[in-house]
Amino acid sequence: MRINPDQLITFAHVVREGGIGAAARARHLTQPAVSNQLRQLQSIIGEPLYRRQGRGIALTGAGQQLYRHAQALADALHEAEAFALALASVDSGRVRIAASQTLGAYILPAALAEFRIVAPQIEIILESHNSQSVLDHIDTCDIGLIEGPVGHASAAVHFSAQPLGNDTIVAVVPRHHRLAARRALTLTDVADEPIILREAGSGTRELVEAAFAQAGLTPRVCMTLAGVAAVIEASRQGLGIGFLSSLALRHEGEHVIGIPLRPNLRRKLTLLAANQPSRAAERFIAFLKDFLIRTPAAPTGLEAQTEPQRRRRLKSMKSMGS
Repeated sequence: MRINPDQLITFAHVVREGGIGAAARARHLTQPAVSNQLRQLQSIIGEPLYRRQGRGIALTGAGQQLYRHAQALADALHEAEAFALALASVDSGRVRIAASQTLGAYILPAALAEFRIVAPQIEIILESHNSQSVLDHIDTCDIGLIEGPVGHASAAVHFSAQPLGNDTIVAVVPRHHRLAARRALTLTDVADEPIILREAGSGTRELVEAAFAQAGLTPRVCMTLAGVAAVIEASRQGLGIGFLSSLALRHEGEHVIGIPLRPNLRRKLTLLAANQPSRAAERFIAFLKDFLIRTPAAPTGLEAQTEPQRRRRLKSMKSMGS
Protein backbone atom coordinates (compact mmCIF):
# COMPACT_ATOMS: atom_id res chain seq x y z
CA MET A 1 0.00 0.00 0.00
CA ARG A 2 1.33 3.44 -0.92
CA ILE A 3 1.31 6.50 1.30
CA ASN A 4 -1.43 8.99 0.52
CA PRO A 5 -0.11 12.60 0.54
CA ASP A 6 -3.19 13.64 2.55
CA GLN A 7 -2.11 11.24 5.30
CA LEU A 8 1.32 12.87 5.52
CA ILE A 9 -0.14 16.38 5.57
CA THR A 10 -2.60 15.36 8.29
CA PHE A 11 0.27 13.83 10.29
CA ALA A 12 2.25 17.08 9.95
CA HIS A 13 -0.76 19.02 11.27
CA VAL A 14 -1.18 16.68 14.24
CA VAL A 15 2.47 17.18 15.22
CA ARG A 16 2.41 20.93 14.60
CA GLU A 17 -0.93 21.52 16.37
CA GLY A 18 0.00 19.19 19.23
CA GLY A 19 -3.02 16.90 19.06
CA ILE A 20 -5.70 15.24 16.95
CA GLY A 21 -8.51 17.64 17.88
CA ALA A 22 -6.57 20.78 16.92
CA ALA A 23 -5.34 19.13 13.70
CA ALA A 24 -8.92 18.16 12.79
CA ARG A 25 -10.03 21.78 13.17
CA ALA A 26 -7.07 23.07 11.11
CA ARG A 27 -7.75 20.52 8.37
CA HIS A 28 -11.54 21.01 8.50
CA LEU A 29 -11.98 17.29 9.18
CA THR A 30 -13.68 15.31 11.90
CA GLN A 31 -11.54 13.78 14.65
CA PRO A 32 -12.47 10.23 13.55
CA ALA A 33 -11.31 11.04 10.02
CA VAL A 34 -7.95 12.29 11.33
CA SER A 35 -7.54 9.25 13.61
CA ASN A 36 -8.34 6.95 10.68
CA GLN A 37 -5.66 8.58 8.50
CA LEU A 38 -3.11 8.20 11.28
CA ARG A 39 -3.96 4.49 11.74
CA GLN A 40 -3.59 3.91 7.99
CA LEU A 41 -0.26 5.75 7.93
CA GLN A 42 1.11 3.77 10.87
CA SER A 43 -0.03 0.55 9.20
CA ILE A 44 1.88 1.45 6.03
CA ILE A 45 5.03 2.45 7.96
CA GLY A 46 4.80 -0.66 10.13
CA GLU A 47 5.90 1.09 13.33
CA PRO A 48 4.27 3.41 15.91
CA LEU A 49 4.71 7.05 15.00
CA TYR A 50 3.63 8.67 18.29
CA ARG A 51 2.45 8.05 21.84
CA ARG A 52 -0.29 9.92 23.61
CA GLN A 53 1.13 12.14 26.32
CA GLY A 54 -1.48 13.92 28.37
CA ARG A 55 -3.63 15.89 25.97
CA GLY A 56 -0.88 15.89 23.35
CA ILE A 57 1.40 13.42 21.63
CA ALA A 58 5.09 12.47 21.72
CA LEU A 59 6.79 11.29 18.53
CA THR A 60 8.68 8.04 18.37
CA GLY A 61 11.99 7.83 16.54
CA ALA A 62 10.23 6.71 13.36
CA GLY A 63 7.66 9.47 13.83
CA GLN A 64 10.38 12.15 14.10
CA GLN A 65 11.98 10.99 10.87
CA LEU A 66 8.67 10.77 9.04
CA TYR A 67 7.63 14.21 10.30
CA ARG A 68 10.55 15.82 8.47
CA HIS A 69 9.23 14.40 5.20
CA ALA A 70 5.63 15.25 6.04
CA GLN A 71 6.52 18.85 6.91
CA ALA A 72 8.55 19.22 3.71
CA LEU A 73 5.50 18.05 1.74
CA ALA A 74 3.21 20.47 3.61
CA ASP A 75 5.65 23.34 2.95
CA ALA A 76 5.89 22.44 -0.75
CA LEU A 77 2.09 22.39 -1.00
CA HIS A 78 1.89 25.80 0.68
CA GLU A 79 4.45 27.22 -1.76
CA ALA A 80 2.59 25.71 -4.73
CA GLU A 81 -0.67 27.29 -3.53
CA ALA A 82 1.08 30.67 -3.15
CA PHE A 83 2.53 30.30 -6.64
CA ALA A 84 -0.90 29.50 -8.09
CA LEU A 85 -2.35 32.51 -6.31
CA ALA A 86 0.36 34.74 -7.76
CA LEU A 87 -0.30 33.43 -11.26
CA ALA A 88 -3.98 34.16 -10.78
CA SER A 89 -3.09 37.80 -10.22
CA VAL A 90 -2.39 40.04 -13.24
CA ASP A 91 -0.16 42.18 -11.03
CA SER A 92 2.69 39.69 -10.78
CA GLY A 93 4.57 37.16 -12.87
CA ARG A 94 7.22 37.12 -15.58
CA VAL A 95 6.98 37.90 -19.29
CA ARG A 96 9.76 36.92 -21.68
CA ILE A 97 9.79 38.93 -24.93
CA ALA A 98 11.77 38.44 -28.15
CA ALA A 99 11.67 41.60 -30.27
CA SER A 100 13.21 42.78 -33.50
CA GLN A 101 16.07 45.22 -33.08
CA THR A 102 13.97 48.19 -34.21
CA LEU A 103 11.10 47.50 -31.84
CA GLY A 104 13.39 46.34 -29.06
CA ALA A 105 15.54 49.45 -29.14
CA TYR A 106 13.16 52.24 -30.20
CA ILE A 107 9.66 51.34 -29.03
CA LEU A 108 9.82 48.92 -26.12
CA PRO A 109 12.07 50.93 -23.76
CA ALA A 110 9.52 53.75 -23.50
CA ALA A 111 6.69 51.22 -23.27
CA LEU A 112 8.46 49.26 -20.52
CA ALA A 113 9.17 52.41 -18.52
CA GLU A 114 5.46 53.20 -18.47
CA PHE A 115 4.44 49.58 -17.89
CA ARG A 116 6.70 49.36 -14.85
CA ILE A 117 4.70 52.17 -13.26
CA VAL A 118 1.35 50.42 -13.71
CA ALA A 119 2.57 46.86 -13.06
CA PRO A 120 5.80 46.99 -11.00
CA GLN A 121 5.53 43.36 -9.86
CA ILE A 122 5.62 41.92 -13.38
CA GLU A 123 9.18 41.10 -14.43
CA ILE A 124 10.05 41.67 -18.10
CA ILE A 125 12.88 39.79 -19.82
CA LEU A 126 13.67 41.25 -23.25
CA GLU A 127 15.79 39.68 -25.99
CA SER A 128 16.57 41.61 -29.18
CA HIS A 129 17.26 39.92 -32.54
CA ASN A 130 16.54 40.49 -36.20
CA SER A 131 13.09 39.33 -37.30
CA GLN A 132 14.19 35.87 -38.46
CA SER A 133 16.03 35.22 -35.21
CA VAL A 134 12.95 36.27 -33.24
CA LEU A 135 11.01 33.56 -35.04
CA ASP A 136 13.83 31.09 -34.37
CA HIS A 137 13.72 31.84 -30.62
CA ILE A 138 9.99 32.34 -30.18
CA ASP A 139 9.32 28.94 -28.60
CA THR A 140 11.28 30.01 -25.50
CA CYS A 141 9.31 33.25 -25.08
CA ASP A 142 5.82 34.46 -24.20
CA ILE A 143 5.66 37.22 -26.80
CA GLY A 144 7.40 37.97 -30.11
CA LEU A 145 7.49 41.33 -31.89
CA ILE A 146 8.58 41.61 -35.52
CA GLU A 147 8.18 43.84 -38.55
CA GLY A 148 6.41 42.13 -41.40
CA PRO A 149 4.48 38.87 -41.66
CA VAL A 150 5.29 35.61 -39.92
CA GLY A 151 5.56 33.70 -43.18
CA HIS A 152 5.75 29.93 -42.87
CA ALA A 153 7.63 29.77 -39.56
CA SER A 154 6.86 26.68 -37.50
CA ALA A 155 6.29 28.94 -34.49
CA ALA A 156 2.89 29.84 -35.98
CA VAL A 157 1.65 26.47 -34.71
CA HIS A 158 2.07 27.51 -31.07
CA PHE A 159 1.61 31.28 -31.41
CA SER A 160 -1.10 33.48 -32.85
CA ALA A 161 -0.13 36.47 -35.01
CA GLN A 162 -1.83 39.75 -34.15
CA PRO A 163 -1.48 43.08 -36.02
CA LEU A 164 0.09 45.89 -34.01
CA GLY A 165 -0.03 48.65 -36.59
CA ASN A 166 1.99 49.83 -39.57
CA ASP A 167 5.63 50.68 -40.08
CA THR A 168 7.22 52.82 -42.79
CA ILE A 169 10.68 52.35 -44.28
CA VAL A 170 12.56 55.55 -45.09
CA ALA A 171 15.83 56.40 -46.81
CA VAL A 172 18.42 57.53 -44.26
CA VAL A 173 20.82 60.29 -45.31
CA PRO A 174 23.05 62.77 -43.48
CA ARG A 175 21.74 66.32 -43.30
CA HIS A 176 24.45 67.55 -45.66
CA HIS A 177 23.54 65.03 -48.40
CA ARG A 178 22.50 66.46 -51.77
CA LEU A 179 19.15 64.65 -51.50
CA ALA A 180 18.41 65.81 -47.95
CA ALA A 181 16.09 68.63 -49.07
CA ARG A 182 13.81 66.27 -50.97
CA ARG A 183 10.37 65.64 -49.52
CA ALA A 184 10.30 62.16 -50.97
CA LEU A 185 12.47 59.82 -53.03
CA THR A 186 11.81 57.04 -55.49
CA LEU A 187 13.99 53.97 -55.72
CA THR A 188 15.13 55.27 -59.11
CA ASP A 189 16.44 58.40 -57.37
CA VAL A 190 18.73 56.33 -55.16
CA ALA A 191 19.55 53.38 -57.42
CA ASP A 192 22.90 54.87 -58.44
CA GLU A 193 23.81 55.92 -54.91
CA PRO A 194 25.91 53.69 -52.61
CA ILE A 195 23.42 51.67 -50.58
CA ILE A 196 23.78 50.37 -47.01
CA LEU A 197 21.71 47.29 -46.16
CA ARG A 198 20.95 45.47 -42.92
CA GLU A 199 22.21 41.94 -42.33
CA ALA A 200 20.60 38.81 -43.79
CA GLY A 201 17.52 37.80 -41.80
CA SER A 202 16.51 41.42 -41.24
CA GLY A 203 12.89 42.13 -42.13
CA THR A 204 13.92 45.61 -43.30
CA ARG A 205 16.46 44.19 -45.72
CA GLU A 206 13.97 41.69 -47.14
CA LEU A 207 11.43 44.43 -47.79
CA VAL A 208 13.96 46.78 -49.42
CA GLU A 209 15.41 44.07 -51.66
CA ALA A 210 11.91 43.01 -52.73
CA ALA A 211 11.01 46.63 -53.56
CA PHE A 212 14.13 47.10 -55.73
CA ALA A 213 13.44 43.81 -57.50
CA GLN A 214 9.82 44.74 -58.14
CA ALA A 215 10.95 48.08 -59.61
CA GLY A 216 13.39 46.24 -61.90
CA LEU A 217 16.37 47.96 -60.27
CA THR A 218 19.66 46.64 -58.89
CA PRO A 219 20.90 48.64 -55.89
CA ARG A 220 24.59 49.54 -55.59
CA VAL A 221 25.16 47.87 -52.22
CA CYS A 222 28.37 49.23 -50.74
CA MET A 223 28.12 47.53 -47.36
CA THR A 224 26.02 45.25 -45.21
CA LEU A 225 25.83 46.08 -41.52
CA ALA A 226 24.34 44.25 -38.56
CA GLY A 227 22.00 46.34 -36.47
CA VAL A 228 20.10 49.60 -36.74
CA ALA A 229 22.70 51.73 -34.94
CA ALA A 230 25.44 50.68 -37.38
CA VAL A 231 23.34 51.74 -40.38
CA ILE A 232 22.57 55.11 -38.80
CA GLU A 233 26.23 55.79 -38.02
CA ALA A 234 27.42 54.75 -41.49
CA SER A 235 24.82 57.03 -43.07
CA ARG A 236 25.85 59.87 -40.75
CA GLN A 237 29.43 59.44 -41.92
CA GLY A 238 28.31 59.79 -45.52
CA LEU A 239 29.16 56.21 -46.49
CA GLY A 240 25.88 55.63 -48.26
CA ILE A 241 22.09 55.73 -48.09
CA GLY A 242 20.56 53.39 -45.55
CA PHE A 243 17.03 52.07 -45.25
CA LEU A 244 15.43 51.80 -41.84
CA SER A 245 12.12 51.97 -40.07
CA SER A 246 11.03 55.54 -39.38
CA LEU A 247 10.68 54.39 -35.76
CA ALA A 248 14.48 54.11 -35.55
CA LEU A 249 14.90 57.82 -36.33
CA ARG A 250 12.69 59.26 -33.65
CA HIS A 251 15.72 60.60 -31.73
CA GLU A 252 18.26 60.90 -34.54
CA GLY A 253 17.22 64.18 -36.13
CA GLU A 254 20.43 66.07 -35.34
CA HIS A 255 22.71 64.30 -37.83
CA VAL A 256 20.56 62.17 -40.14
CA ILE A 257 17.05 62.36 -41.51
CA GLY A 258 14.64 59.84 -42.96
CA ILE A 259 13.12 60.68 -46.32
CA PRO A 260 9.86 58.94 -47.27
CA LEU A 261 9.85 56.77 -50.36
CA ARG A 262 7.34 57.00 -53.21
CA PRO A 263 5.50 54.77 -53.46
CA ASN A 264 5.45 54.27 -49.70
CA LEU A 265 7.38 51.28 -48.44
CA ARG A 266 5.18 50.02 -45.61
CA ARG A 267 4.80 46.83 -43.64
CA LYS A 268 2.77 45.49 -40.76
CA LEU A 269 4.05 45.28 -37.21
CA THR A 270 3.23 41.82 -35.89
CA LEU A 271 2.82 40.55 -32.36
CA LEU A 272 3.18 36.83 -31.73
CA ALA A 273 1.42 35.67 -28.57
CA ALA A 274 1.38 32.17 -27.11
CA ASN A 275 -1.92 30.44 -27.77
CA GLN A 276 -2.36 30.09 -24.01
CA PRO A 277 -0.64 33.20 -22.58
CA SER A 278 -0.17 33.81 -18.88
CA ARG A 279 -2.25 36.52 -17.23
CA ALA A 280 0.86 38.69 -16.98
CA ALA A 281 1.51 38.29 -20.72
CA GLU A 282 -2.12 39.11 -21.50
CA ARG A 283 -1.87 42.29 -19.46
CA PHE A 284 1.33 43.38 -21.19
CA ILE A 285 -0.15 42.70 -24.64
CA ALA A 286 -3.20 44.82 -23.85
CA PHE A 287 -0.97 47.58 -22.48
CA LEU A 288 1.36 47.53 -25.51
CA LYS A 289 -1.49 47.82 -27.99
CA ASP A 290 -2.83 50.83 -26.12
CA PHE A 291 0.67 52.34 -25.86
CA LEU A 292 1.25 52.11 -29.62
CA ILE A 293 -2.08 53.79 -30.30
CA ARG A 294 -1.05 56.66 -28.02
CA THR A 295 2.52 56.94 -29.37
CA PRO A 296 2.93 59.40 -32.28
CA ALA A 297 4.61 58.16 -35.43
CA ALA A 298 8.25 59.08 -35.98
CA PRO A 299 8.80 62.26 -37.99
CA THR A 300 10.41 61.69 -41.38
CA GLY A 301 12.13 63.78 -44.01
CA LEU A 302 11.78 67.54 -43.70
CA GLU A 303 8.98 67.07 -41.19
CA ALA A 304 11.73 66.13 -38.72
CA GLN A 305 13.15 69.65 -38.95
CA THR A 306 11.82 72.81 -37.41
CA GLU A 307 10.56 75.35 -39.92
CA PRO A 308 13.63 77.65 -39.58
CA GLN A 309 15.89 74.63 -40.04
CA ARG A 310 13.92 73.61 -43.11
CA ARG A 311 14.17 77.08 -44.72
CA ARG A 312 17.92 77.26 -44.05
CA ARG A 313 18.38 73.75 -45.44
CA LEU A 314 16.46 74.53 -48.63
CA LYS A 315 18.41 77.78 -49.10
CA SER A 316 21.69 75.91 -48.64
CA MET A 317 20.67 73.25 -51.16
CA LYS A 318 19.71 75.91 -53.71
CA SER A 319 23.02 77.75 -53.30
CA MET A 320 24.96 74.50 -53.75
CA GLY A 321 23.11 73.83 -56.97
CA SER A 322 23.75 77.26 -58.46
